[in-house]
Amino acid sequence: MYKSLDCNRSLFLLLTAFVVVANPLLRADEPTARPKSAAKTQNRSYVRIDRDDEKNPLALQTAIVEMQGTKGAQRKVRVDLIGAIHVGDKRYYSQLNEQFKAYDVVLYELVAPEGTVIEKGHKQGVSLDVISGSQTGLQKVLGLTHQLEQIDYTVDNFVHADMSPKEFSQHMKDRDESFMKMYFRSIGQGLAMQGTPGQTNDLSLLLALFSRDRERKMKAMMAQQFEQMDGLPDVMSGPDGSTIIHLRNDKALDVLEQQLKNSSNKKIGIFYGAGHFDDMEEKMGERFKFKRTGERWLDAWDLRE
Repeated sequence: MYKSLDCNRSLFLLLTAFVVVANPLLRADEPTARPKSAAKTQNRSYVRIDRDDEKNPLALQTAIVEMQGTKGAQRKVRVDLIGAIHVGDKRYYSQLNEQFKAYDVVLYELVAPEGTVIEKGHKQGVSLDVISGSQTGLQKVLGLTHQLEQIDYTVDNFVHADMSPKEFSQHMKDRDESFMKMYFRSIGQGLAMQGTPGQTNDLSLLLALFSRDRERKMKAMMAQQFEQMDGLPDVMSGPDGSTIIHLRNDKALDVLEQQLKNSSNKKIGIFYGAGHFDDMEEKMGERFKFKRTGERWLDAWDLRE
């Protein structure tokens, strides 16, 4: 029976769900992405584990990447890529809510109809889609809270920068994409990862599940998987990229282009899942000539004993 659970693959699918995919709104018909951009020219990290001198994990962290304009009037503009994990500690989301106050405008991801208002403290409704179910499962197993319940989307400087469910579904259909295909790709990635250093095995997963300190140990194991998953966005993409990453990034950057035309916007944030940012950072350089000038890190999960 245990083998049928295929724990490693399930872990991989869950990670896929909340690192890469946008927050589903109640019944959002999943996100969309675009053609694949050029191959990476450097190693860029947007999620990491902070460790002490003895290599014990202290926290799973997400990056805030600072991008500075280098051309014309945009030399006075800074755009921060604010990486998100969609389930995390309450303190993490409190820090983000404070961070957002520093921006003239914050572009946010959410596959939802235009004009959707998310009330503060919104509780997720029941949804049958794979992504929402996976995120809800993680939230319960790891003792975390969900982004939609903690982020204040009612603030004046928030601007929607994502597809509608109708757009997303149509792009998926036009490109012959499906979450089932992505699931099987993730299985292949999971098989390729087996046996690599630090890879979670079924026994350690079982021991963690039945440990007194289950939540912390499960979080530490899941966090460790992130360090093995540099190729995840490629798994989600076909030869022409994907709707879920690339096309949605293009949508966000179209909204950014409009915001850059407003001369009063000197500091802009883009609040998206951390898995979007390798492609998005590259495109910001190509399309707008923005350059990375720094990075900061926020603790998303506390992993201390």
